[in-house]
Amino acid sequence: MNELHLQDRFLIPFFREGLGYKEVKANTVTQSLIIEEDLQAFIAESSLNQKPYEALLKKYKGDKNALLQDLMALLAERIASNRNMALFINANKSITLQGIKLHLFYTSDSVIHGNALFDENIFSVVQELSYKFNYQGAQIFSFRPDLVMFVNGIYLGYSELKSNYTSQNASKNGRGKVIKDYFDAVKVYHQHIDSNEMLSDKVKQSIRKDFLKIFESAIHVTTTDIGETYVIRTIADYFDEILATCREGKFDREEIEKKAHGVFKLYPLLKPDAEKKDKLKELFSALYGKLMIEKEILYYNFIERDVYVNKGVKEVKDQIGHLISPRPKQKFGTDKIMAKIDEFLAHEQEPDYFEKLLEKQLVGVSEAKKIELLEKRKAYSNNKNVYSLLMQYAAGFGKSNIIGWSALQLKDLRRLDSHGKAQYVYDKIMIVVDRLQLRSQIDSLMLNMNIDKRMVIEASNKKTFQEALASDTRLVIVNLQKFGAVREMLDADVLKKLAGMRIVFLIDEIHRSNSGDQHEEMVSIFDELQSPFDGAAYAAQAIKKNLIIGFTATPDDHTLARFGEFSGYAESEKLWRPFDSYTMKEAIEDGFILNPLKNIVPVASKMLFDLPANPLEGFTEKEYKDAQKKQVYENRDRIDAIAKYVADLLVKDVYRQIRGTGKAMLAVYSIKAAIAYQGAVTKYFNALVNESKYGKYADAPIHVVYSSNQDEQSATGLNGGLTEEKVLESFALCKNGLMIVVAKLQTGFDEKKLHTLFLDKEIKGISAIQTISRVNRTTKYKNDCKIVDFSYNNVNVQNIKDAFEHFSDVVVSDFDPFGDKRVLDVLLTELRKSDTYDKFFAVFMGIYKDAAKRDEPESYLDFESSLKKYIDANPQRTADTKAKASQYFTILNRIEYVIELDAKCSEPSFLFFWRKFNTLYNMLHRSEDIKDPIEVYFDNQIGMVEVVAAESKKKKKKPTEVAEGTPPGPGGQFDILAIIAARNEQEAKTGTLIKDFEAKIVSFFRYVRESSEGERLIVKINSHVSENEIYNDFSRIYRRYRALHRQEVGEYFFKETEDLVEKLCDDFEVEIHNSVVDVSGLTVSGFLYLDIDDFDLAQNVFQAYLDFSNHAGFKVVDTGEFIRGSWIRDRIKFIFNTKNSEEGKNIYDKGKKVIELAAIEKLQSEVNSNNAEAAAALLDSVKDIPQVAIRIGSLIIIKCKVNGVAQVIVTVLTSDQLIAIERNPALMTKPEDVLTLVMVDRTQLI
Repeated sequence: MNELHLQDRFLIPFFREGLGYKEVKANTVTQSLIIEEDLQAFIAESSLNQKPYEALLKKYKGDKNALLQDLMALLAERIASNRNMALFINANKSITLQGIKLHLFYTSDSVIHGNALFDENIFSVVQELSYKFNYQGAQIFSFRPDLVMFVNGIYLGYSELKSNYTSQNASKNGRGKVIKDYFDAVKVYHQHIDSNEMLSDKVKQSIRKDFLKIFESAIHVTTTDIGETYVIRTIADYFDEILATCREGKFDREEIEKKAHGVFKLYPLLKPDAEKKDKLKELFSALYGKLMIEKEILYYNFIERDVYVNKGVKEVKDQIGHLISPRPKQKFGTDKIMAKIDEFLAHEQEPDYFEKLLEKQLVGVSEAKKIELLEKRKAYSNNKNVYSLLMQYAAGFGKSNIIGWSALQLKDLRRLDSHGKAQYVYDKIMIVVDRLQLRSQIDSLMLNMNIDKRMVIEASNKKTFQEALASDTRLVIVNLQKFGAVREMLDADVLKKLAGMRIVFLIDEIHRSNSGDQHEEMVSIFDELQSPFDGAAYAAQAIKKNLIIGFTATPDDHTLARFGEFSGYAESEKLWRPFDSYTMKEAIEDGFILNPLKNIVPVASKMLFDLPANPLEGFTEKEYKDAQKKQVYENRDRIDAIAKYVADLLVKDVYRQIRGTGKAMLAVYSIKAAIAYQGAVTKYFNALVNESKYGKYADAPIHVVYSSNQDEQSATGLNGGLTEEKVLESFALCKNGLMIVVAKLQTGFDEKKLHTLFLDKEIKGISAIQTISRVNRTTKYKNDCKIVDFSYNNVNVQNIKDAFEHFSDVVVSDFDPFGDKRVLDVLLTELRKSDTYDKFFAVFMGIYKDAAKRDEPESYLDFESSLKKYIDANPQRTADTKAKASQYFTILNRIEYVIELDAKCSEPSFLFFWRKFNTLYNMLHRSEDIKDPIEVYFDNQIGMVEVVAAESKKKKKKPTEVAEGTPPGPGGQFDILAIIAARNEQEAKTGTLIKDFEAKIVSFFRYVRESSEGERLIVKINSHVSENEIYNDFSRIYRRYRALHRQEVGEYFFKETEDLVEKLCDDFEVEIHNSVVDVSGLTVSGFLYLDIDDFDLAQNVFQAYLDFSNHAGFKVVDTGEFIRGSWIRDRIKFIFNTKNSEEGKNIYDKGKKVIELAAIEKLQSEVNSNNAEAAAALLDSVKDIPQVAIRIGSLIIIKCKVNGVAQVIVTVLTSDQLIAIERNPALMTKPEDVLTLVMVDRTQLI
């Protein structure tokens, strides 16, 4: 089947019969891409247009053609001012001509007309449209798209067909054809319009809009074969690159095509295993179905512009903005959500719907197994009282846009009630956020999607939440940050109201951290939100089912089992999986996010452990415990060393990234550490930016962000009075900057120019993925991202790899809550049979049942005293009981609400009793807390080390077994000494690793010094060569060293340094300066050649030479000596007061200028008078000497005859000229040869 057969025999019939399009002949389409007969029919005959059209026709005196031509001219003008056809139709659903309104498109589900008007829209398809563009009376371009789609005569987009049966496919040939056609069109535009200097930019832009509209204004362009369909929406993004390559005469399509493939993506399938024709029907229904085209027009396309605050009100900036339209997977996911909601609504009153669905799927499974699986499914709470959809989407994928598109559609979603009247399905659409930055993102999204702020209400506490429920406003932003906990929001009164409503909750990120806890765990908002709905009281009252849609990159087993989809088998057991997924692995492969694992740089700090001094030695022998993590992470000397390292990396690497706009985040262990880090990093950063080379970064802020803590200074105070919201705004607007965070901004923080993440805390699991995902966003000129790990023993290298291995693909769960339930039942029996329960529960209940005493701590004093005595007297029994009670709570928390449990498992008095017991037991066994920890010191060593993560091993889940307790035993001093010895032995290995890596850098620097290229580089470093030239030369030497020494040095060294080459270059430059510089500057050479025999005159010249050098900024450190034979003074050394090439260039240029002015006896105000006098004295001293050659570093003054006339020439040597003279010092004794070397432009003669 070739393309024509695919088109003629399958797709066109499907468009007609399956999608309700009509076929129109290609010759009826105008050059402006309008089907005149369709447009004419719609404006003249459709219901709401008939009367206005008749009135308008009278104004045109019955001239239908003139009316149509004027309308098409107006449409062309409006189309040109919109980014694509969806935006145009949405903004012009009706249009006014001659003061009369005509409709161009009818939407569905009208309050008055239902779908009757929508059905009057004329959807058309055209085969083999010959698109031609004429300019100045001649055809300059044509091509023939296979299928072109229209609505009411207005262009929508086109599709390119390929047939597998002719060895053609959409992936390669189809995408290649689309890009080639666009490339050829831009090339023609360049030849005829862009190259025409007579045309203004405005005229060129107008012609471009008209000429390229078939590509650039399309809602989307697709290419399909029978198996796959690819979609591109933003082909215009490549216009500038194509035009640039045309202007350069390269016409390099291959590179453009490669980039475009990154966004020209495969559209997913709901049924990937279906027959090929069914796949094509599914894809074309999703892309060209009438209601799907309407969604494109109403929801899926908007312009993203920056948002700013004007007089306290957020507004969108007046700027061109950026077209936001869904990537294939984003649209697929949003449509999939809406389709699933249809399924939910259709079966809302069928409590056993999911069991029946499973029964249908179990065809072929034995009857016994089928019964077992059905019983298990019935036991799960999933989708019983409230529906849930769990979306596993990679951080950076664009979840906020999906939430916006879904919220808009859910807001408008209506269904017929029992009286046949259309009613809104959802009473409220609640977008749940839990942090400022997410709140700000949603604000910006709403503004850019043109959602009137009057349509949105915010709930930030219980009162405003209840007001939101009572209001007519249906879009609600629920800001959890101010609630503290969801249970505060969903109390009994609120749940009673919700029982009679149908609400959808959209959660941007289901995981949030427990702010302020330095050992924070990620808490599931999904869990917090759904738990109240799973209560029996709500279930008894509910008449409709609410829906929770949660997004995360990191679903855990519990979340999947509670909120995921019951899917495929593993040894006849169901797996729980997300409802939809777009994994980190997919997003990295598609180029939508960066791979944070590529650049993890481990930096170790060597510590030293020791016993503290005992002030009571001889009286009391003290016992100590092992060091605590905070002793390492809050050690001030260690923080100071890391801060210096961070500041150095900021100016030498981070801030140079993304074309000088890179930013960084430093995640630290505690508030105390954050405060210390801000002070230390600021100290070292300020010292660095005092150097002119790094002065451009001086304004980069260093902010701290953490939750307020009564024990520590507020972050607002440390940030100069800026609130967290203002800090985030400042960070977004500044060119560079560092954010130091404690358990903040590690989820949901979206700053695309965040390039480097510094970690001085341990992260693992969900927290690891959420944290490293802060730097994976893509933006223009951002090619990579970096993680610099300072964690103790660099444990994050392995932790991040393990977490990434687990969460990078679709996460499925074989979590077995039923095994846990069996253990829970055993524990329940054991606890009820225990002596502790037998002796104390009745006493406890006597207090608990008395409402007046239950909540009074004093009521429990006698009970607690008796229980403490019992615990002391029965260490073995109570230790075992404690282990079982703790395990009971662990399992209960894990499986409660996942599956149905007997009420006795959660009986409040039973749980309260055992919590009391656990608390008392823990209070009695805190011997470790009494002991002092051993001392921890920073051992003054920090540096990169080689850390290779082991292959991640999937941990086999062991069946849960009933816990047994062991009484706490006494520790021993010998144990602590052994721990100290072991720790110091490990630290010694760390010290060796640091030295090993340093040694490799030293070896590389030695290679640079000793190579011929390095010799040239050092001369350039010591001269006034540009920074970029030095970096480029250093990079070439680095690449050569890598090629020659890879095997000897090892792959790891080059892996860790290949993206730090410029920093290495800066470090090498510092080393060069330090090796030849005292505290004041760089050493440079001087030389004097005088063609005379008079020694006294030579001495006078030398003195004038020294005076001028001193005034020019050069301090002599070695005067050298005179050599007879004409007088030569060699081996002169100066200290050059500069620390970088830019400063040096300025000093040389000033020296050159003052000599030139002195030679023509002209003094200018910008020249220091002392300098001018010294220059004049130097020139006067050589006036009677026929040939002179003077050198001060790169500054050369030559006097010799040119064309028989004595001339003075002054110039600043280029690096190549300087190298030539350094290699051949005798050249300076031949001024005419020096002149030949340096004089490119003879107009420099004075």
